[in-house]
Amino acid sequence: MVRNGEYKREAGEQNKDLLTIAFKTTIPVLLGYIPLGMAFGFLLDGAGYHWIYAFIMSLFVYAGSGQFLAVALLSTGAGLTEFAIATLLLNFRHAFYGLSLLEKFSGIGKVKPYLIFALTDETYALLTTTDVPQGSSKSKFYFYIAALDHLYWIAGSVMGAALGSVLDLNLEGMSFVLTALFVVLTIEQYFSSEARFPFIAAVGAGALSLILFSSDNMLLASIILGTLILIGREKSMQRAQRKQKTQET
Repeated sequence: MVRNGEYKREAGEQNKDLLTIAFKTTIPVLLGYIPLGMAFGFLLDGAGYHWIYAFIMSLFVYAGSGQFLAVALLSTGAGLTEFAIATLLLNFRHAFYGLSLLEKFSGIGKVKPYLIFALTDETYALLTTTDVPQGSSKSKFYFYIAALDHLYWIAGSVMGAALGSVLDLNLEGMSFVLTALFVVLTIEQYFSSEARFPFIAAVGAGALSLILFSSDNMLLASIILGTLILIGREKSMQRAQRKQKTQET
């Protein structure tokens, strides 16, 4: 019984330490999600909805830019078909995120469905740049990061909706918080990664898409173009490796 008590106490301390590390890792997201979530809450309140809807949407939808789009569609009286098509096009990038996380999410157990649901741009950036502390559970660490980010977004949106009902604020420029946050996370990812080509490909694909497509369509076009560039480079490297092995034999 004494050993069991000591084991439980040690496990509890390890979980607490892991949660603390996850919290420190997610501080940049906290600083971005609170004001951005509040901006969403303000907009939802301005559209005539009670703060409880901000809580429900952030808890069960949790789509960031998709929620801003939802407010705009609700304000114009859009139908279910418009909602479905617009949301699919806006969040189609997550399909590419998921493919790149297949290996990372292998063997993480019961938390996998939640991690898939809670995958946002910022959470993806943290999961792909942060190493799991040595000797710690990968599934718990990833879950803590995703759950904390989710909590920040819920807190921000509820605070914004609640305050919006009693305050009259100018929200111009608030939507740029998400873009600024993702730029910061991308810069951190660039300096923490040894591979530079994916970043160069992303910049090139984005610039080319801006030239060839309208600003409304450039995001999806740049994702597809960047993916094709990376696939082409990967196949080229594989051919080079096979050629080298053939020459060696």
